[in-house]
Amino acid sequence: MAEFGWAYISGSVTGKGPAESVQFLQGADGELTGSNNFTFKNSNNQLFITGSVIVSGTLQANTFDIIHTNVIELSASGDTNFGNDSADNHIFTGSVSIVSGGLRQHYVKLTAASHTVVAHDSIIGVSSSAYVSITLQTAAAAGYGRTLIIKDEFNETRTDSTRIAVTASGGDKIDHATTYSITGDSAALTLYSDGQSKWFIF
Repeated sequence: MAEFGWAYISGSVTGKGPAESVQFLQGADGELTGSNNFTFKNSNNQLFITGSVIVSGTLQANTFDIIHTNVIELSASGDTNFGNDSADNHIFTGSVSIVSGGLRQHYVKLTAASHTVVAHDSIIGVSSSAYVSITLQTAAAAGYGRTLIIKDEFNETRTDSTRIAVTASGGDKIDHATTYSITGDSAALTLYSDGQSKWFIF
């Protein structure tokens, strides 16, 4: 019998399974079939897989959007971004190590007369010589272990009338007081929250 490096099919080939299912062999050298677990929607060019996907080799994607997952190991080279909004909350269980590079925290350059601390504030630099009022989040809203740095960046001695007044909210305390005043030359205040009702100076 002659051998050819091509095949010619005359007539239609009919698959099995639900609409839009991707066809696969039902068995070795068997018939084609399909499943609701493996479908392709041609109208919007999307492939849907229900179940586990095991990749032996390299998986490349222009965009990798994780809806829900339990990640055992995640490795990436180049820049990575987590979240797209300041209200996003990312929780890591375990230690975080920065092997090479630095840690950058959210910074607020405060020139207004008052400021209410929000969830993503980390360092507040006060760049005003006048009296400034800063209101903290409640410790419960901030969460336990949350730290905050307030620094007087203005080159002028602060007296009681030009102080930076830091006030707890919702009945909370700052080292057992409702308000703490930052005065003097280039002073700073570092706080942490107990996650319940108190901010402590350290």
